[in-house]
Amino acid sequence: MKNIVIIGRPRAGKSTLANMISDKYHYQIIRTDTIRNTFREIMPELNIRPRTAIESKEFQMFCKEFMEANIRQARNKYGYVMEGCEIFVKDCKELYDNGNNLIYVLAQKNIKPEQMAKNIKKHDMVNDWSYEMSDEERIEYCEKQIEKAKIWEQECKIYGLKFYDTSKDRDKVLNEIMEDIEKNIKE
Repeated sequence: MKNIVIIGRPRAGKSTLANMISDKYHYQIIRTDTIRNTFREIMPELNIRPRTAIESKEFQMFCKEFMEANIRQARNKYGYVMEGCEIFVKDCKELYDNGNNLIYVLAQKNIKPEQMAKNIKKHDMVNDWSYEMSDEERIEYCEKQIEKAKIWEQECKIYGLKFYDTSKDRDKVLNEIMEDIEKNIKE
């Protein structure tokens, strides 16, 4: 069975999809934001933070080796799904597109910043990074995320990775991905 790598922009449905995969296939979930936060707490001098982890080759290599070490340890007893936003499309292609993994890229590109900000606020919990943002900060953040999503879509075309826009009817899109996984997981 293939392992699954889900990358994408924040709040695009990566964790939700990982949970769906885990529920259906009993895959173990590796969350790169948890790894990042652990680095931040234990070794702050490394400066592995939300905006720096994506640019750190050392962090990328650690996550790759962490996943591969878990796979070796499990001796194919479990499948793994790794999800996070701490990697660029090009780096994901180079590190994970090896025939053993299915890769999915999620982002929201066809949404107005105000609607995206409203959605984020609606689902925000006290521990979420966006919880303390003002409405103006949240809208500005969403404008940048939408622009980055459009760039990522183009990069996915260049690198041959599957891009999914979760702006509208997210549940339907996630179910389409689950159907794709069903077709390709055992190759």
